[in-house]
Amino acid sequence: MKNKEIIIGIIVGLLSTSIGTVLYMLYVASQRNATFGAIWDFAITTGEISSVVVYGAALNFLAFFGFLKFNKEARAKGVLIVTIVTAIIVLLHKLLF
Repeated sequence: MKNKEIIIGIIVGLLSTSIGTVLYMLYVASQRNATFGAIWDFAITTGEISSVVVYGAALNFLAFFGFLKFNKEARAKGVLIVTIVTAIIVLLHKLLF
């Protein structure tokens, strides 16, 4: 039962990171009067995609503390796992590329 709750937290963490990344890119696109695709291509070609993902992962704070508020510690652990894995991937991307 606890593994199911952690998996739900992981899924929520992945979704919130994805949604946060898209929202951040839409915000940047609206500020620069550009299309979403242009911002995406720019982030990929310049290697700044990891920075964009970090801003998107900030939305995980809401999910994490929301789960803690409602005493869903196992789900919060899943969100924390996704956040840590995202941080490690971004660190490796920054160091290697």
